[in-house]
Amino acid sequence: MQGKILLAVIVTVLVIATILYYIYSKGTTTSAKPIALGVEFNAHATPFFMLLDGNLLGKNNINVTSLLLFRTGMELAAAVARGDVTAGQACLGPIIMMIDKGIPVKIIGKVHDGGYALVVNPGRVKEVRDLNGRAVYTPGPGTQAYFLALKIQDEYNISFSEIKTMQPQEILAGLLSGSIDAAILPKPFPEVAESKGLKILLESSEVWPNMPGSYLFATIEYLEKNPDVARKIIALVKNSVDDVKKEPVQAAKTLAKWLGISEDTALKAIQTIQWSTDIDIQQIQDYIDFMYSEGVIKEKYNASSLTASI
Repeated sequence: MQGKILLAVIVTVLVIATILYYIYSKGTTTSAKPIALGVEFNAHATPFFMLLDGNLLGKNNINVTSLLLFRTGMELAAAVARGDVTAGQACLGPIIMMIDKGIPVKIIGKVHDGGYALVVNPGRVKEVRDLNGRAVYTPGPGTQAYFLALKIQDEYNISFSEIKTMQPQEILAGLLSGSIDAAILPKPFPEVAESKGLKILLESSEVWPNMPGSYLFATIEYLEKNPDVARKIIALVKNSVDDVKKEPVQAAKTLAKWLGISEDTALKAIQTIQWSTDIDIQQIQDYIDFMYSEGVIKEKYNASSLTASI
């Protein structure tokens, strides 16, 4: 029952936030070319939430016609394919999956590394080896969490019985109800689970120190027509990431408001994400090679060809 109530609250917050900022953004009129943004509904998007709270996009003459929030990067990718989103923030896996599916986008900036954790039921799982032969839940193939599950198997010489797919909010409800023993989730879901008695067994940084996180992307068509707007967004996000690192308590207040969680939980999540705006081409290439080796993408892309310097 507790899990179902929590799930309902989270979903309600998602719907309200999406509608609220969609209406707000539609009311913004500037001389700039319009842009439809999409970001993930988790702690990875904290810099964007801070920009929105300060109306810094509008103040910099960026005409956001809509802002859409998504539970996973793969949902966001589908929205880009439909033409609902022209730019935004998503984890590297979903961005590369977009490109692999023929969706013309480019990586234009970076937000963070890592940002995930393995959460377990402490009554059933005491250490990593206890996961051998057990199912683990992630938001699905193509997500960073899915690839982290593969890395855990490789690094700890274990084999999950199955890597199951479920939405983050539903996984959280399953952990709380006891129907799920182990899951890999984006921040702040692990911290929310921990606050309810679950255990964070591994941080992504422990398993995969150089794990890529979220990046900024835009469609090629939008970049060609509006490079000035893209440059502004990159600069604003960089400044906002710097603010998250300098003022994590204030950032936690913003995140807590957007996601409907406690400030303490938000702060724990923010402090375990490796915030960085420096694009490392080799890091992206290593990730592409890993995706290709696992048979998730059809082609071993050259990382340099997927990024755009504007």
